[in-house]
Amino acid sequence: MTRKVEFNKRELRGLAIVAKGGMIKRLNEDTYLVRSSDLECWYKVAWKGRGWCCECKDFLKTNQPCKHVYAVAFWNRLPFILMANFQADTIECPRCGSNKVTRKGLIYGKGFTAQRYRCKMCKHKFGDKGDSKGLKGNPFLLVAAVDLYFKGLSLRMIEDHFRRVYSFDISYSAIRRWIRRFVKVLKALEEKLVSDIGGRWHADDMQVKIDGKIGYLWNVLSGETKILLASILTYGRGSEDAEMAIREALTVAKTQPSEIVTDGLKSYQVAIKNVFKGQVNHISRARFTDVKNNNVMERVNETVRTRVRGFRKLGNERSASQLFEGLRLYYNSMRPHLALGGRCPADIVKSRKNQVK
Repeated sequence: MTRKVEFNKRELRGLAIVAKGGMIKRLNEDTYLVRSSDLECWYKVAWKGRGWCCECKDFLKTNQPCKHVYAVAFWNRLPFILMANFQADTIECPRCGSNKVTRKGLIYGKGFTAQRYRCKMCKHKFGDKGDSKGLKGNPFLLVAAVDLYFKGLSLRMIEDHFRRVYSFDISYSAIRRWIRRFVKVLKALEEKLVSDIGGRWHADDMQVKIDGKIGYLWNVLSGETKILLASILTYGRGSEDAEMAIREALTVAKTQPSEIVTDGLKSYQVAIKNVFKGQVNHISRARFTDVKNNNVMERVNETVRTRVRGFRKLGNERSASQLFEGLRLYYNSMRPHLALGGRCPADIVKSRKNQVK
């Protein structure tokens, strides 16, 4: 009986090179130098259109990935491996949802290496590139850039972090483009995901400064799943502004709530009456000690304030609106919540959908 091995000999030797440390130099996104085991010379590993090539004798003889190529592949994948171990989770098939999967080798790309899996139930093959699929660049760095940005780091601070920690030279303007494209991916995923978010909504507004002017950010949240349904920026605080936020939340949720919890602002009373025609229970002036309070919105507002402090100022309404919409999507799809056991709201919605199935 033949025993199935997890890694072949060349892959194990490549892992050993990475584990030693100080054995790999990154010249640019296409070229690396990998030190020989006897430390006497360096082998150049370069990307040649569709794969990595090495100048060592083993690669020249077999034209197959050698230990130096595997070393570069694992080195590129190392940050993802560390994060995956830090946030270990069940691997599920994106087609059928089964967790009965097996590894089927690596998927090589310039600047990243992904793990390929095969579902035992539906035979579907997939990689772990995740939500960055379809976007150019290292998938780990894409996700890390979005995470660091919405946690409060500036674009230049992220640029410096990537250069110092990961030895990747990426300009802050490229990071900005990454974030914009990734936010579009999150928006597309939200349209497929959001459903059955619960019957209770929470709404509140907070004051923000846009180019020296006072503005108001209206947030609407699902109380059960913690999905942030709307983050609308206005310069007024009237019923029309409140109604705009509620209608946006209704568009995202695709279903009407049974009740809405707000503070005592009269704009909510008019807006909720106009939108729902008395069909929704409005809990106004909720106190801190009430069973149905609005404390959850205060935590959301504090999260937003923490991010805004990372900017010297919000330059204009358009860029500020883009920031708040991106922060809303990050809050739903990536940010872990203590109240949800370290999961993000999108995970809760997925669990509810799987239970229905």
